[in-house]
Parts: sequence; C-alpha cells; structure tokens
Amino acid sequence: MKHPLLVLTALLAAACSHAGDPSAPVAGLAPGADPALTVRAVPLFTETPGRFRTGALEWRGGLEIAHEDERFGGLSAMIVSEDGARLLAVSDSAWWVTGRLDWAENGHLTGFDTLSIATMRDENGDHLEGVRGDSEGLAALGDGRYAVSFEREHRIWAYDIGPGWDQADAARPVPVTGPVPTAPVQNNGGMEALADLGDGGLLTGFEYPLGDGTDYDIWHNTGQDWQATAMAALPEYGLTGMTVIDGQVYALERFYSPADGNRIRIIRFAEADLGRDAVIEPDVLAELGPENSVDNFEGITAFRRGEELILLIVSDDNYQAYGPQRTLLMAFSVVR
Repeated sequence: MKHPLLVLTALLAAACSHAGDPSAPVAGLAPGADPALTVRAVPLFTETPGRFRTGALEWRGGLEIAHEDERFGGLSAMIVSEDGARLLAVSDSAWWVTGRLDWAENGHLTGFDTLSIATMRDENGDHLEGVRGDSEGLAALGDGRYAVSFEREHRIWAYDIGPGWDQADAARPVPVTGPVPTAPVQNNGGMEALADLGDGGLLTGFEYPLGDGTDYDIWHNTGQDWQATAMAALPEYGLTGMTVIDGQVYALERFYSPADGNRIRIIRFAEADLGRDAVIEPDVLAELGPENSVDNFEGITAFRRGEELILLIVSDDNYQAYGPQRTLLMAFSVVR
C-alpha cells in the first residue's frame, strides 16, 4: 500500500513572530538535510500559541514530521538516548525508525533529522507483515537488546540491535516469556504499553480492560514470573504507553470519538505500587484535547536533562499523513 506524502510548509512567520520569546519553539531543516523530510513547529494550544503550561507539565516544544518514504509513520513507541539527542521508535507495521533530535539553548525541541528506517524481521529474516507485524511497545533490556510487544498475535520478542542501533536491519527475534492473562484479550487491544524496570525486568499494560473488567491490567516481571496489578481506567480510554524513571511510572491514555476527536491524559504513579492488592489510582498530570495540538498519541518516554525531567510523546498517524492524521512529537518538562 502506498502512503502519500503530506506536504508541510515551514512556519517561518511564526518563528519570526516569536524570535524575541526565549520559550517559543522554532523548527526548520538544517543546510544539507534530507530534502524528503519535512518538519514544522506546532504549538501546545492552537489558538493561543503563547501558552506553555498545562496541568503539571510545561511545554518544551513540538514538531509535526513527514517523509516521502512510504514506510515512515505509524509510530507506536519510542525510546531516547540518555542525553535526549537520539530517538529510536517502532512503527506498527514493523519498522525500526531512528533519528536525531535538536534542542535549542532554551531547552525547546526544535528539530528532527538524520532519519533512518530499518526492517523488523521475523524468525526467518523476513520483514514482519500483516497481523504478525503489529509492533506496539518498546523497552530497553541493556547492552543493545530491546523488547518489542505485539498485539493481534500477542507476544513479546527481544532483538539485539546493538548499543548504537546500527544492527537493527539484521537482528532476529528471540521470544520472551510474557504474561498469561486469565481473561480474553481484544484482537486490537493487546500489549500497547511496554517499559523497562531495570535489571531485565519489564512492565507491560493491555490497552483495554480484559474480559468484563473495568480497570487496566498491567503486569510486571522479575525473571520469568509475571505479576498482575489493576490500575483505574476511564471508560472509552485506552492505555497506549508507559515509561519508568526515578521510581515513577508515567503513562499515556488515549480517547477518540468522531464527535469529540482525540483526547489524551498523561498520568503517573509510583513504581512501588506495582504488585499491591489495591487498585492503583494514578495522578493526572495533564489532559490534552481539541484546543491543543493533539493526535493519536501512543508512545511516551522520558530522560533527565540536568534538574529537568523531560517527557516526550509521539503520535501514530496510521499512515494517513495526507489525510487527517499526523506524526506529532511533543516535549514537556514535569514541574510538579
């Protein structure tokens, strides 16, 4: 299937109008950059671009990204390097996507370049396709190994793509023992969220409550043993991403309806709450809706920059960049 390019125009006027504002994000292509890659700045609030705070988060810039390569898009999970300079993502059509992030002196995300796309392979070395290739979650296992969770054909595989991610195209999967739910899993509601707990431990979450449940089902493991924990869910929202840093779990929830469009919530709870009998009641850090630059957000990751904790979220455009959906990459600082 061909996925047409979304032709974007640079927000030069917006960049100039905010030139005197040290908190305003500015995006553009560097000289010699990939001419097939288009990047433009997006504001946090579409009608009031001078607003930089929502809930417990402070805006650190946002980008809309498109590329002529039909493989680009569908980004469902991501990780960044410790310094926040490089990004590794997976698409839900089984492609590895890497790129470089540009940050301004004021701490805002201002650019994305050096895009590379590699094949995610099956046991035979072929590209994963169809229902087998619905890769949704990504977690670091250490030493260049990464775990990927899949839905539709629900499983977790590990790939050794190298510390520099340069072996992604050649890597073959190794099965990882995953949780065994006691209730049916929706075909398109599997392990969307996957995160690293350190020392090879993993945390995963199913997009929607299992069976007749009303709470999210999240699982964590030590070794081969998985333990379930319930987390409070809102009706019609789905759990699409999790990341763990400084003893806290940050998660992304998504809602969509034709009437209301996209809404997301960024939530947080203590890692120590995992495995307890009580249902986890997370703190809501921020909610984004129609007044914001918002889309089908599925991936979340975090890194430390000095005293700041930076959260990054990315949207899955469902390979409809020419239509109503976009690949958005947005950054926030956690201020409380």
